[in-house]
Amino acid sequence: MILCTTMVAIMLYLDRVCLSILGTSIKKDLDFNEVQFANLLSAFFWAYALCQIPAGWIGDRYGPRIALGIYLFFWSLCTGLMGMVSGYGLFLLLRLGCGLFEAGAYPLANGIVRKWVPLSGRGTASGIVAIGGRLGGAIAPMLTNFLAAGASDGWRKPFMIYGLIGMVGAIIFWVWYRDEPSQHPLINQAEIDLINGTNHVPDSSKPGFPNFVALATNLSLWLASIVMILSNFGWIFIITLFPDYLEKVFGTPADTRALYQSLPLYFGIAGMLIGGWWTDRIFRLAGPRWGRSIPMAASRVIVGLSYIVCLFLGDALGVTIMMCIVAAATDMGNPAFWAWCQDVGGKYVGSVVGWGNMWGNLGAAIAPQLFIFIKSYHPDDPQAGWASVFLVCAVVQVIGAVAAMGIDATHPIKMEPNRL
Repeated sequence: MILCTTMVAIMLYLDRVCLSILGTSIKKDLDFNEVQFANLLSAFFWAYALCQIPAGWIGDRYGPRIALGIYLFFWSLCTGLMGMVSGYGLFLLLRLGCGLFEAGAYPLANGIVRKWVPLSGRGTASGIVAIGGRLGGAIAPMLTNFLAAGASDGWRKPFMIYGLIGMVGAIIFWVWYRDEPSQHPLINQAEIDLINGTNHVPDSSKPGFPNFVALATNLSLWLASIVMILSNFGWIFIITLFPDYLEKVFGTPADTRALYQSLPLYFGIAGMLIGGWWTDRIFRLAGPRWGRSIPMAASRVIVGLSYIVCLFLGDALGVTIMMCIVAAATDMGNPAFWAWCQDVGGKYVGSVVGWGNMWGNLGAAIAPQLFIFIKSYHPDDPQAGWASVFLVCAVVQVIGAVAAMGIDATHPIKMEPNRL
């Protein structure tokens, strides 16, 4: 089940990052200006962020088998159709559609981990699922450029191929996955007992609509949301504007840009593995309170220091190495956040993840446009403009580290069911 969910995450990121990779070709072929293209980048994250909670609740209530299968099919359909459009309006609408349907992916993935993995292994399992996203993002730049090579409108081909793969993947997911371990024909009673633990009390009731008062008044959830916002401020640069930075500041060729954008995401894979092991290890040694908060806080410190180092570097490779550290450190903290949501969310885990992801991706939606605004103060000196961006990314990580230390996994979020 974890492998199946990881494959879904790979498809998620293939679709998500190909727009930034093909940006130069798309702008030239369709005559989009910088503001229009920034709007396309941000539109996904606005839809993705605002649909997190309803998408998570739908998954909690109706189960990932139906919900995630539908989400995967329709975000892939939107991706494929983007390869066929010629106008800005329809492109923007389809980009919003991708964000809307992809919003259900990680909330439902966390629900799958909670259902299929024992408590002490959830951090590691969450890291493995997230590796799928990073692997998809890592292979996307070079694979996308390879598929798009040739004609001036070759950028259309990757969108259509990724869309077709995703629609087939949705069918495979629906055939293989089961919402409860006991429903799968290949599982035995010993495995069910291991997953559920000795004190498990079956609860077949479906969750009602999320209690927004309980969500909005939980201090740890707000602190986790701040961490997610600022985490994305540091990370989103890599998958959106890093190629543009390399081209404008260093004149890096397209093939090298693709390689340099891929490398940090491969390091992110290592970060996910380390982060999953790390949070579970501290959980066993020091308990849930520090097992979740320390990895999140330490990762913010490493990201901030990496952006500070970038201010003193004068070559593309050096900055790329720092972005590798940013990606690895960011992903070292992510499994702790997802495991915390599983610790405190109960059967509302999709809604809790959705709340945190909503705020995190609002940060991702704002960041590209904010970065462009900041660097616009140095129109004749791109390097100085991006240095200002890096300084902002570094400073906000301090706030994220402080917020992370206040997160407490020992107090579940109590949401009385409001049945629909």
